[in-house]
Amino acid sequence: MEGAGEREGKGEGEVYEQEITKVNILSIDERQELLNIVNTLASKHSSSILSCCAYGSKISGYARADSDYDILLVLEEYKDLIKYVYMHNDNRIDASILIVDANALLKDAERAMLGEFVIGRLLNPYEPLYNVDYLNKAEVIYKRRVILEELDELIHINPLVLAGELLIPIEYFLFSKLKKRAKIYPHAVYSYIKTYTGNNASRNIALSKRGFIDALKELEEEGIIELVMDNDNLYVRVLKPPRLDGTFVHNEFLRGAFAWLVHTYAGRKTLNFFSAEARSKLKRRKEIKNMAIPLMLEHPSSLLKVSEGIVIDDSDYIARIAESLGFNGNYTYTLTSMGDKHAATMLCSISSNDGRVEKVVIKRYTDIKIAKWIALNLWLLGIGRSYDVSPYIRMRNEYIGTRRVRELDRSIRTPPILGISFKNRVMVFKYVDGIPLSKMIDELMNGKDHSNSKTTMHDTLEYIHSYGSILALVHVNKFVLRDTKPSNVLISKNNGICLTDFEQFTTLKSIHDASWDIACFLYYSLLFTKDYDNARIIIRAFVDGYREYNSNYKEVLDHAADIKYCLPFYPAITLGMIKLVREELLKVI
Repeated sequence: MEGAGEREGKGEGEVYEQEITKVNILSIDERQELLNIVNTLASKHSSSILSCCAYGSKISGYARADSDYDILLVLEEYKDLIKYVYMHNDNRIDASILIVDANALLKDAERAMLGEFVIGRLLNPYEPLYNVDYLNKAEVIYKRRVILEELDELIHINPLVLAGELLIPIEYFLFSKLKKRAKIYPHAVYSYIKTYTGNNASRNIALSKRGFIDALKELEEEGIIELVMDNDNLYVRVLKPPRLDGTFVHNEFLRGAFAWLVHTYAGRKTLNFFSAEARSKLKRRKEIKNMAIPLMLEHPSSLLKVSEGIVIDDSDYIARIAESLGFNGNYTYTLTSMGDKHAATMLCSISSNDGRVEKVVIKRYTDIKIAKWIALNLWLLGIGRSYDVSPYIRMRNEYIGTRRVRELDRSIRTPPILGISFKNRVMVFKYVDGIPLSKMIDELMNGKDHSNSKTTMHDTLEYIHSYGSILALVHVNKFVLRDTKPSNVLISKNNGICLTDFEQFTTLKSIHDASWDIACFLYYSLLFTKDYDNARIIIRAFVDGYREYNSNYKEVLDHAADIKYCLPFYPAITLGMIKLVREELLKVI
């Protein structure tokens, strides 16, 4: 029989010498005793040892004095496929050994053939006892599949992944998978907490990350991801959707059920082991109730790094925002609707005991707003325009648009993003104080006396002119806003113009996209009015601003004058005003 320490003509001492440098947690004596045990087992089963390792509490550093040694023993052509064995030797070494056939283990790594019941041991720290190369191979195969599955899931729930706005730390793949496994094995939460918190946490995380890093290097060579350094930390940026290889059981629930069947099969004829294991699990579940589950395990998405703000997928996201703003826990907050009773936007005022107050805007992307956008699409059906309906796409647009437009020019302001949660369908912005441009236009159109107002007619026209320039700059850079009504523009005397709504932001695909932005702003600005003189002044101020930054303004304005663009606003706008808008746009051409 080819036993441990004899493979490829090497003595046991040589195996130790070669592999102990990789992980040196067990003592030489402990390793020798464990190798003696597995050699004895292999002889009983008339099989050759391909590889073996120790895992569990002894390796992760949270073992009690009476804890067993957990061993994974891989045999070549093991006829029983998988089996649990409990052994005790004369030197008082108690070992719980999971025996598995070599081909079955690789298939579990590649396709979850055993519901990951066996290969899941290599997700966490382990110490090779023999043939480290085989274990490394199996680990990387498994962790590569974990990465691909996690990326596929993340892409479907977070549209920022493929937009280049999200970096994924290596730890995310580990803790997201652990969370899924914890649902299958609730008692395992105890082990995960003990492994990844406390004095040995950094070491254990580093050990568990190694296989992920090797797998990610393969995926980088294939052009699926790129590895990037940010503040001395290694992250993953996704370049294209991964292609999932065939998996025996892909659904996590079914995979878990299958794993329990394999567990039962492996423990057959081992009643004393199951009895002891049941007592251990019961004890652990009681202990878990008194343990704080770390954020990285309870909400792995908190580890994700977005370009601006933080990910706030936990239910108490206001606490996370307050923490990010420097509040230490001694604070209160109030919520006030911004708009009508059905408003999806709230103003949150956070106050500390020392008098500090921070205001943030919490925007929810609700089903009520889905109905709004569907109605708008029906409204625009006849002019070939449409709006994004999905709350997740609108969130993506908002996040990207808020950042992209601000980056075009220092003079353009958009609200700073504090947090985002696709899970909760929420984005949080820093509050920007200001007056809607729509209100200033209404005051001008209604003939308000500006003599006692902080805002003069000249100021209003200057802001309209500036907004025209900003919109031109957006178009020149191949973007469009699509929802350009003046109520989405805030005016501050000290800070100028701030654009606030980017739910429909997207790339410019044709000249008609830019033309709709022009028409949308002008017709929205001139609803329900017959003040043609002031309307003419407003149109000219806007067009003059637009012409300054877009050399292609003639073609854009020509299309904006198309009669079809006024149809959605009829009859809220007079025929005379429609005629005026079209005349002024064509006059410039």
